[in-house]
Amino acid sequence: MSAPVSSVPRHKVLVVDPIAPQALEGLRAAYEVTVRMQPSVAELVDLIAGMDAIVLRSGVKLPADVISAAPQLKVIARAGNGTDNIDLAAAEHAGVQVFNIPNVSSGAVAELALGLTYAVTRHIALGDRQIRGNLWKKSELAGMELVGKTMGIVGLGDIGSRLATLANGVGMRVVGSVSRHTPDREAAFARAGITLMTTDEVLRSADVVALTCPLNDHTRNLITAAELATMQTSSYLVNVSRGGVVDEGDLYDALVRGNIAGAAIDVLAVEREPSRLADLDNVVLTPHIGAMSVDSQRRIGTMLLEGLALGLAGQDAPTRIV
Repeated sequence: MSAPVSSVPRHKVLVVDPIAPQALEGLRAAYEVTVRMQPSVAELVDLIAGMDAIVLRSGVKLPADVISAAPQLKVIARAGNGTDNIDLAAAEHAGVQVFNIPNVSSGAVAELALGLTYAVTRHIALGDRQIRGNLWKKSELAGMELVGKTMGIVGLGDIGSRLATLANGVGMRVVGSVSRHTPDREAAFARAGITLMTTDEVLRSADVVALTCPLNDHTRNLITAAELATMQTSSYLVNVSRGGVVDEGDLYDALVRGNIAGAAIDVLAVEREPSRLADLDNVVLTPHIGAMSVDSQRRIGTMLLEGLALGLAGQDAPTRIV
């Protein structure tokens, strides 16, 4: 005689951003899963109704009207760090638990930042494009060595601190800025080989300025024409934080005018839309892949499954935010 089939309904989970295959397999084994990659807001309103949980990364926004369209929603699982795409106040008001998975991908983002630095300062991406078009312009591709140069890091959290270690490792001098500058923090960073400065001082002194700060009310449009004008004309800007930290119109103008030598950008203010920056040879662009290493996504997937199981059981995920 066969065993009775359980009548307990399985929780419904909506996945709207790519996650590790192993994590998706684990979700499907435990829940009733709907996968719809990066739907429009109108489509998301229809999809989320009746869902117990939603899994997303940075590619989908969850404003208040979407959250209010899901009265059954219990958990918002951010498979990564930043939560600037989620209306946290609306989630808290609705009694929805929100958790993220911080710091797990910090090493991957820091490595990409250093890779982008090499790509733009040594014209690696431009040389690749030229060769694919059978253009041999070797004499025009002389680049800057990093050894002995200054890496300026705006935002010395986990990503910025890891980037500082990598930059020190290739022989760069490292300076940086933080939101709260205290004597104790200055001493601690000095022991790690980092000279703490104001952001203005970092911009003026660095050969490469790397943005690794979160996007919030204090950092939105942190880099505009005024800040770019203080940078050296031979310097480069690398952004692995969020697109909103930089005024991209001002950056375009600065690059065209030669106010700075180049830029490498992993995070655009508007994704999946054409950018004028793509027209410039002194710009390297990547599609927000800082956290997209196989290793970090596997680790994130494991923590995602653990946090979601707790949240749907009415318990707090270890990294609960609201």
